[in-house]
Amino acid sequence: MNVTQMHLAVQQGVDKINSLQADMLLPEEIDIELNKSMSRFINTKYGINNKYNKGFEESQKRIDDLRSLVVEYAAPVNFKEQYNNKIWVDTFRLPPDYLYLVSQRSNVIIDNCDPINFSIFSSGDFSYFLINESAFHNSTIFIDRMRLVADPTDPSLGNISMLNLLGTDAPIEGTYAYPADEATLHLDITDPNNWATGFEWYHESYSHIQAPGFFICIVDTNLYPWFNYDSSVTNSVSSTNLVTQAVGMFKTSIGLEDPLNTTTDALYNDTNYLEKREVTSSNDITADMTLNKFVQHDDVAKLLNDPFNTTKHTSPLTTIRDQYIDIYTSDIFIIQDVKITYIRKPQQISLSLGISCELPIHTHQEIVDITVSSILEGIGDPRYKSASNEANKNE
Repeated sequence: MNVTQMHLAVQQGVDKINSLQADMLLPEEIDIELNKSMSRFINTKYGINNKYNKGFEESQKRIDDLRSLVVEYAAPVNFKEQYNNKIWVDTFRLPPDYLYLVSQRSNVIIDNCDPINFSIFSSGDFSYFLINESAFHNSTIFIDRMRLVADPTDPSLGNISMLNLLGTDAPIEGTYAYPADEATLHLDITDPNNWATGFEWYHESYSHIQAPGFFICIVDTNLYPWFNYDSSVTNSVSSTNLVTQAVGMFKTSIGLEDPLNTTTDALYNDTNYLEKREVTSSNDITADMTLNKFVQHDDVAKLLNDPFNTTKHTSPLTTIRDQYIDIYTSDIFIIQDVKITYIRKPQQISLSLGISCELPIHTHQEIVDITVSSILEGIGDPRYKSASNEANKNE
């Protein structure tokens, strides 16, 4: 079902024949109930509080219920602290859309099981744009390219392509329709093949920056030294103190493009104080992926001091806090990066934005049934018991 069909199914399930009782439900209210039911469905199918007491991936039905939300994510770790004279702690930040962890692995560097030499260094500064997702569209279309401009009033100065999603012979406006093509646009923006030289694009997360609902564009200031984030400094290209801006563009005809005013955004500069460990020894360095072993916080100290259960390069111990996974290493190995498989947060169902349920299609009727049952309970309808019984039969 798409979002419109789900709304109609909910209205049909709640409405008594010819009573028009469901006419009082606003689309926004149905959206809220559908999203509550989707969340309840995910939690029920992930855990064992369901008809067959089977958790995630314990049966084929459980595998198929949530498979569209299972994704992989890998990123380098940062140095957190030295735990004692032979134990160090690295940390890995979970992605913004993280919901439930499925598995975690580390890329481990070892030196033939000898003590490994390393140095701790800061990853340095970088300059970037932080651009809200809403700035990439108007009421009907998305942008198809982004440009770096030193002076928005004079496009001839420092007008550099940052992102090009279309070729010169591409169709005119409408290639990315709003909101239907949002998922496709996001994939294309984060595809390196579409990045202009000197720019890197990321969605919501880069290094220590976590910005839900934003794109992050990293700018190579060695290539563009006139890139200006300080309004007290005179720009070498525009000869003004204007802050450099990113301007979204869309095609109006073949070979022509116009700015989409809402996409202009200010530039930011950030000093990245995150530290990393870098191997300095070079005898017999090897790297391998290995499964991490999760432990509880109140057990980690005892396990680290136990020679039979301490952290090992074949099974690094990890704990989880807030938005981080902490990985404990000994003096014979270093963690380079971590790769996780997790269940992500789904997009919120919205009739006005045309966002349908992201779960597999066989789950849609189950979510509708849960929604109908919830609404009937809320309005005190005597059919709640029978509707609830029918919803509980879904497997």
